Amino acid sequence: MKTREFLELLDDIIEQPAGTLGIEQKLDELEGWDSLAKVSFIAAVNGQFGITLLADRVVGAKTVADLVGLVAPHVAN
Repeated sequence: MKTREFLELLDDIIEQPAGTLGIEQKLDELEGWDSLAKVSFIAAVNGQFGITLLADRVVGAKTVADLVGLVAPHVAN
């Protein structure tokens, strides 16, 4: 998966138009980044990549780049 596709997946999870997010976007500035979005992100990553993320790693993410880092081997520039 390319980074752009990952960002589109995240846009969909937080219910924003595709192309809204940037890699350096701070998650706490996103209206849609709430507990439900975090659970949806964990489920989407599991379904897309077969990775089981620990909730504390997702909660600890501060930027979109941090989320990309959680799945880095599966996301290419």
